[in-house]
Amino acid sequence: MEELGAMVAAVGAGDRATAEAARVRAEAALAQWRTALREQAARAADPQLRTLLNDMGAEVATLGVDGGSIDETELDRLQQRLDQLCVR
Repeated sequence: MEELGAMVAAVGAGDRATAEAARVRAEAALAQWRTALREQAARAADPQLRTLLNDMGAEVATLGVDGGSIDETELDRLQQRLDQLCVR
């Protein structure tokens, strides 16, 4: 996520205004991602895909822009489930 990187760089440079603007954009991007996942889940005809998209939306909802809240193991597990469904 580009905005997270921009926020970290701005914090490191002591630029609070830029860091805050990047944080707001990063939070908006996460909210849009979560909404898109939920919308796609509602449209999914396949029950496994619907469940997976809802699970992914729930995981995205737990993410924060601090970087430390990102559970990469969980995101990898969800990606593997998605890959399996796409191969079928």
